[in-house]
Amino acid sequence: MYTIYIAKATANYGLPATRPIFERALEVLPDKQTAEMCLRFAALERKLGEIDRARAIYAHASQFCDPRVNPKFWQEWNSFEIETGSEDTFREMLRIKRSVQAQFNTEASYLAAQTLSAKQNGTSVQPATAQAADPMAAAEQQAGGAKGLAFVAAKKTALPGADGDQDSSVPTSAPQQVDNAEEIHISDEEDL
Repeated sequence: MYTIYIAKATANYGLPATRPIFERALEVLPDKQTAEMCLRFAALERKLGEIDRARAIYAHASQFCDPRVNPKFWQEWNSFEIETGSEDTFREMLRIKRSVQAQFNTEASYLAAQTLSAKQNGTSVQPATAQAADPMAAAEQQAGGAKGLAFVAAKKTALPGADGDQDSSVPTSAPQQVDNAEEIHISDEEDL
């Protein structure tokens, strides 16, 4: 609906008149459609020569685009920064990308992203949790495979008298404190 509205406004009033329409669309559309509309809005700003505004729109849209699910968005922003940006703006784009990826990087969202990407590619994906019902077992399997136990059993250690080799009628003495030879003794009564 907004696409038609923007097309009519462009034909009647010109490209700059569509900015408020794009801004309103970004406020009311759901996340997936917002990302697509942001790409169009950034392309418009780029046509108008407003590079900084286009960069700000890309930065705003990045919060809706998981790099694993929507690589098209990140590729477009990458090419935009290569063509029009500096080294600093390119690094900022990469920093935002890592930040967004960390935001989306939970197990549930990762599996959802993997499933969504598989649906888009037309392949079938078996999640790792299908192989092991226990999440820790799945993590161990992913880390080192099924090699056996992932821990080393502790040696059996016993405290003196705990294993019964001392007579129970003899009381055990409390451990003696060892004085620190380098300790500095300061009395509370000294004047400063």
